Amino acid sequence: MAQTLTITVDDAVYNSLKPYIEQQTIDNFISAVIKSNLSSKQVLNSDIKNFRGSLHQIDTLDIREEDDRVIIML
Repeated sequence: MAQTLTITVDDAVYNSLKPYIEQQTIDNFISAVIKSNLSSKQVLNSDIKNFRGSLHQIDTLDIREEDDRVIIML
């Protein structure tokens, strides 16, 4: 079912979207943008899930105080 949506954008955005509006393909464009954003969020969430609970696996043998580190100035 088609719905009506009214949005306010600045001139630059309007001019960029104007060809889509004139060709009546703005709905396809917006759908593609939404789908690409949803899939990237799902990937981000799955990446976070992969690392969850892995903090104990970090090698802490080489952790030193900042003053203990040798800084070489060239």
